[in-house]
Amino acid sequence: MLREVITNDWYVGFCLLSLVIVVSAKKIDSQRFSGFLKLFSNSNYLRIYLKEHTFFDSFDTLLFINFCVNIICFSWIGYQLLYTYVDMSFLLLSQLFPFVAGGVILKILLELFLGYVLDLYNLFNILSFQQISSYNFIGLVLLPLNAFLVFGVNLAPLAVILVAVLILIISIAGMIKTIQSNLNIILNNFFYFILYLCTFEIGPYLVIYTVVNRA
Repeated sequence: MLREVITNDWYVGFCLLSLVIVVSAKKIDSQRFSGFLKLFSNSNYLRIYLKEHTFFDSFDTLLFINFCVNIICFSWIGYQLLYTYVDMSFLLLSQLFPFVAGGVILKILLELFLGYVLDLYNLFNILSFQQISSYNFIGLVLLPLNAFLVFGVNLAPLAVILVAVLILIISIAGMIKTIQSNLNIILNNFFYFILYLCTFEIGPYLVIYTVVNRA
C-alpha cells in the first residue's frame, strides 16, 4: 500500500504570516508586548491596559489574527493525526478564518450585550478583555507548538491532546486570574456569573466536542 506524500509547504507560509503579524504587534507597542508576555506571571498587564481597553485596538487585532491562524492550523493538525488527512491550503484558511474570528467576536459581543442588559457592563467588559488577552496569548503559544507538531519526528496523537490540554489550562488560568482580581463584584452577582460560565464558557466546548465526535 502506497503512503500518501504529505507536504508541509502550506504551514511554512502560515508560520511566516504569523511571525510578520507578531513582529508588527511588537513594533506598534514594544512595552505593551513585553508586559503581555508576562500576562500570567503577574496582574500588571490586565490592570494597566484595562483602563485603556477599547474593543479590539490595533495591538489586540494583530494578535487576534495570529490566534485565529494558529488555532485553525492546530485544529487541522489535530484532525489529521486523530482522524484522517485533509488537504490544507490558503483557500481553506480563508474560508475557515471568518467562521473562527466571527464566532469569537460574536461570543464577546453577546457577553457585552448581556452585561448591558443585566446592568453589569463593567464586569463583562473586564471579562471580555481577559478573554481577548487569553486568546492572544494562546496564539503566541501555539506558534512554536504547531511548528513542533508539524516538523517533529514520530509524533503521536498524544502530543495533540497535550497541547489541547495546555490551551484549556491557559483559558482556565485566565479566568481564575480575573476572578481573583474581581472577587467582590463576582460574589455580589454570583448567579449571573454562573449563568455566564455555563452559557458562554462551558457551552461552546461541549458543542465543539460533540461536533468533532460526530465528524
